[in-house]
Amino acid sequence: MNPTLRAATAGDRAWLWATKRRCLRPYVELTWGIWDDAAQQAGFDSKFDPAEIQIIALAGRDAGYLSARRGAQEIELFNVMINPEFQKQGLGTLVLRGLLAEARTRGLPVRLQVLKVNPARRLYERLGFTVTDETPTHFRMRWQP
Repeated sequence: MNPTLRAATAGDRAWLWATKRRCLRPYVELTWGIWDDAAQQAGFDSKFDPAEIQIIALAGRDAGYLSARRGAQEIELFNVMINPEFQKQGLGTLVLRGLLAEARTRGLPVRLQVLKVNPARRLYERLGFTVTDETPTHFRMRWQP
């Protein structure tokens, strides 16, 4: 498996939203009991910054995306969304290892938050993230180089 990353553009917005809806909806519904499409899309639109997003491609097909803010003091990971047909093949692990290698080179920690019902938490723990805090719905996690 040899995924590639490319910078997102404003033209990717509809695909990115559809990917987020497809990947995150089940966990939002498990957590809050409902998915309000209009509210979720409004939140997505208000935070949409293609400069923070990389499209993950595999064999010439867009498979998912990585969204992160690379700051001077830390990297904040917002989303790793892998479309269901590409899940459970190690793609998310490869992409996250690349991000952690970048963080290690820069000497920066990586932080994220994950819904408590999202099984991605196990992946983050395998990669060395630890829980630093929690809310009723989320775990906040951090990785140190």
